[in-house]
Amino acid sequence: MKQTALAMLARRDHSRAELKAKLLAKGFDSVDADMAMDYCESMGYLDDDRYAQMLLQSHISRGHGPAKVKQAFMQKGIPAELSNTVMNHCDCDWYQLARDKAQRKFGAAGKLEHKEKARRVRYLMGQGFNYDQVAHALEYDPYTDD
Repeated sequence: MKQTALAMLARRDHSRAELKAKLLAKGFDSVDADMAMDYCESMGYLDDDRYAQMLLQSHISRGHGPAKVKQAFMQKGIPAELSNTVMNHCDCDWYQLARDKAQRKFGAAGKLEHKEKARRVRYLMGQGFNYDQVAHALEYDPYTDD
């Protein structure tokens, strides 16, 4: 059991929940899986905090917004309290990241037709940015722009 868990962790980092699901899928029982994970944690091979930090940096480097990062945390089994702690201590400027993502994808912002503006808004929101971040990225003020 320990060898299987160590082999999985040697390939890449996992969250505790993710590793447990994989061990259970291989047919190990829950008690043995917990013991193997406890061993891995005690040796420093399994660390949810380190994994969450790595996952956050990976998503930031891909230009993903906070909503997409939080979704990834949930999918990988990062506990909500750890997710909130990591996000609150993140020094990322989400507004600037949204602007950088928009400039890489679309080029310089300017006067756009409504249909093109809507397409860009949808794209950035799909990348995990909220509406304020998108408006900042596209230099768009919904109260003054048509």
